[in-house]
Amino acid sequence: MRGAARLAWMGVSLALAVATAGSPSDVLTWTHGVAWLSAAMIMLDLVLPGSLRVHIRYAILAAFAAAALAAATFAEAGLLPDATLGFVVVAGMITTGALHQIFLVERGHALEGALSGIALASLGVALAYAWFGPFVGVLGVCIEFAVAALLWVGHLAWIDPHWRSLRRVGVPFLAACAVSFGAGFFFAPRLSDAPLRFGVAAAGIGALWWLTFAATRGLANRLVWTSSGRLAEGAHAARKALNAGATLEEIATRALVHLVEALPGSQDYPALFTLQPPLRIRLDAGNRASIRSANPPPAIVQSVFGGLETGVLDLPSLHSQVVREPQIRALVTTMESGGIGAVVPCAHLDEIEALLLLPIADRIEPLSRIELETLATLGGSLGGAVSSGLAQRRAETHIHELSALRRDAEDRVEALEGELEQLRGQFDVLGRGLAEDQTLHVAYSPSMRRVQTRAIELAPSSRPILLIATTGAPVLPVSRFIHDRGPRWEAPFVVADCSSTTPDLVMSSLFGSENGQRKGWLRSAAGGTLLLRDLPALARPAQARLAAALVEQSTDFADVRIIATARTPLKELDGRDALDPTLADVFSGADLALPSLRERREDVPSLVLLAIDRACRVLASEPVGIEQAAMAALVAHEWPGDVAELELVVELAVSRVRGKSILLADLPPLAWPWGEEDDSLGGTYVQVERRLLERALFRSGGNKSEAARMLGLKRTTFLDKLRRHGLEKRAPDSMGGSAVG
Repeated sequence: MRGAARLAWMGVSLALAVATAGSPSDVLTWTHGVAWLSAAMIMLDLVLPGSLRVHIRYAILAAFAAAALAAATFAEAGLLPDATLGFVVVAGMITTGALHQIFLVERGHALEGALSGIALASLGVALAYAWFGPFVGVLGVCIEFAVAALLWVGHLAWIDPHWRSLRRVGVPFLAACAVSFGAGFFFAPRLSDAPLRFGVAAAGIGALWWLTFAATRGLANRLVWTSSGRLAEGAHAARKALNAGATLEEIATRALVHLVEALPGSQDYPALFTLQPPLRIRLDAGNRASIRSANPPPAIVQSVFGGLETGVLDLPSLHSQVVREPQIRALVTTMESGGIGAVVPCAHLDEIEALLLLPIADRIEPLSRIELETLATLGGSLGGAVSSGLAQRRAETHIHELSALRRDAEDRVEALEGELEQLRGQFDVLGRGLAEDQTLHVAYSPSMRRVQTRAIELAPSSRPILLIATTGAPVLPVSRFIHDRGPRWEAPFVVADCSSTTPDLVMSSLFGSENGQRKGWLRSAAGGTLLLRDLPALARPAQARLAAALVEQSTDFADVRIIATARTPLKELDGRDALDPTLADVFSGADLALPSLRERREDVPSLVLLAIDRACRVLASEPVGIEQAAMAALVAHEWPGDVAELELVVELAVSRVRGKSILLADLPPLAWPWGEEDDSLGGTYVQVERRLLERALFRSGGNKSEAARMLGLKRTTFLDKLRRHGLEKRAPDSMGGSAVG
């Protein structure tokens, strides 16, 4: 753009110099010299390297102009010859030719530099002959016209290295210059009145200046650039339209619209592909921005980032390289199939932010140097604008990603909380120590000896077992007894509370989650034994799936032995439709009923002594005994909470004892301590709620999951109420020990 504008001014100056050549008027003669001086200065400005500092460039041009004007002033004063100005101008042109040659040679164009230098030197000599030699009149003016035309056309061809300008400039430009020259040369000198002749000449020069400038600028627009449209002008306008802080829609509307106007013959529209996030921005038929997710063609991305090609990718230029560089064949094929004529990398701070894809339209020739430089400049400006426009979108994308991570973390926390509740339920069952296993060895009663015998018979088998036991019965010792005497004694023994799992988590708790975040009870017990407490509490879909896994011997769960518990016999469960029929068939014939504590009173004294020993160790107190009256009261009690209730009562008695033996007075009330049912509603709501929690804990033998189920509460809600009433320490997680069923 800058070179084309300077060429236009150079054409105006040369046209003025030719139009005023040979005029007898002093003003026109002065104008003739100044016009040639302007042309020489523009030539020098074109030749100076673009990387030269601005103040150095202006200093060189100012020095040349000052030398010429000083020569003209001294010549007019008679201190120097009259031809001094012409000599300075011609010397400047010859010097420009030398600089031009040096500049091209430094760029590696030795042959072009030599030819350019010889041509400019020859033109300078020809111009000197026209000014100072014997060529006067029409012949001298024709020589000046030829020199001016060749200078302008030669620099035009230099700006356009493919010499396309020469093919287009010929007849229109030469005809326009000839008409301008003829009008100025033939009509103005024939006027008889000198003032009128001067006025007409001045008006003609002004009109010629305007017409020549407009024509030259238009010709430069059409000649220096390609025939498919004014691409460089459109790129320049697009760069000027960009504003800092614009959105992607504004970038498309302000920038791409100029490129669309610069390619009027194209059926396709320019497209801007951003890389992170991958978006495609283009204009529709109404010049409205259309943005959607899309990636640029892979071959183009590979060429840009793989270093196969650098700078602007031009399809006609790549055609001439594909034979020498076969690795770019995929790039050429992609651009041809997509109708892509050029690819402009848009970089910001050495990072490529986007790729601008321009259609090929009807262009068959490579891009000119001005087009390449202008598109490269547009790429830099567009890269900064895209980076700014994507900042908000990237921030929104980052917020969305963080939100997704937060949701995943919340889901993970929820899953871990479920696993934690599961572990707490297992801890409820496992109790405080290994002394729990000794409860099974207390078998003085015939009913308990039959349980021992049946457990030994079932231990070697891998068949599922259903333990029928009331709340608080020693189901864990029995299950552990069967596990330890079977072939899986070294494998895991996992305890799961079916009643403590919410319906929405029961499937993942039993079989594991699909995303692998939760392993599941069955996989945790792989190769070992899984104790499912309160099997009927499982939802029916979970029961059906468990039955299918056990019947089909699924590879994932085939090596797990199931021991389940229930508080009612299998036939009664089947009659109440509380158990899946297939699952009931699986456990049919392999059930084991545990007698309640009131059915084996012979075992109560030994169980009391075991409970005292464990309570002393847990409470870190001195060993104590028990008086006969207290023991008799314990033996006579009905124990609705079975062994778990006995252990809880003994623990409370040990915590109260002041001597070396538990007295009858140290025992807590063995009947319900709230008196009559009607009195249980006395007091405030907080007091009534506290008594209900205590009663549920007492009846469940300290089993929090069972107590929550009795009150119809979720386990988490029940635990929260215990914390609010200060009952959490009174009923610790381990309360109930082994006896909890």
